[in-house]
Amino acid sequence: MKTLVIIVLVLMLSVASNAQEKNIETESVTIDNLITFIVEHYNTKTDSTKTKNIIFLIETYADNFNTEDSVILKQAFKLLTKRVTSDDIISIVTYSNFNGIALNKAEATDIKKLLYVIEHPKSSVKTFEEDGIELAYQFTNENFVEDSENSVVMIRMPNRKPRFAKTEIADTNTKTKPKSNAVVLTAIALLPELIAIIKD
Repeated sequence: MKTLVIIVLVLMLSVASNAQEKNIETESVTIDNLITFIVEHYNTKTDSTKTKNIIFLIETYADNFNTEDSVILKQAFKLLTKRVTSDDIISIVTYSNFNGIALNKAEATDIKKLLYVIEHPKSSVKTFEEDGIELAYQFTNENFVEDSENSVVMIRMPNRKPRFAKTEIADTNTKTKPKSNAVVLTAIALLPELIAIIKD
């Protein structure tokens, strides 16, 4: 168990340090504070002339978001599209319950694509991966835009319990899956503090 925690933390540290080398900003916000975060961080009138390359890393706990979370995400993205330009790029990567790229480099003002991903997060992912956080930073590094503000914004869903389908539970031979998720979620909760340490 300790070994798994250490491996996860080392992996997160190495990924975050690679992001620092390429000047990728990392932000972490809970869904309850997402709209406030958008207001405070994105404003075309006061922002620099640099374009934005934003990768949203959204925590998942089921195949779809519940009604409340879905409404918050939709409102936040609607607001965001009014505060960015068509030159800006948005991508969406999911982590936790399922991991993958749900939206690959869309025009930041394309609200239809953004809302579709929120309504159908799992079906938007074409290829599922083992680690959504690592995937997000790998994707960001591979799609780094020079002379642009490159950032990863982690949207956390605290107090949401993963829901597994009965068929998925029947197919697993061990009962360690929920425990491993708990370890990963614990490590994820520490991510903002780890990133602050790395920046210092």
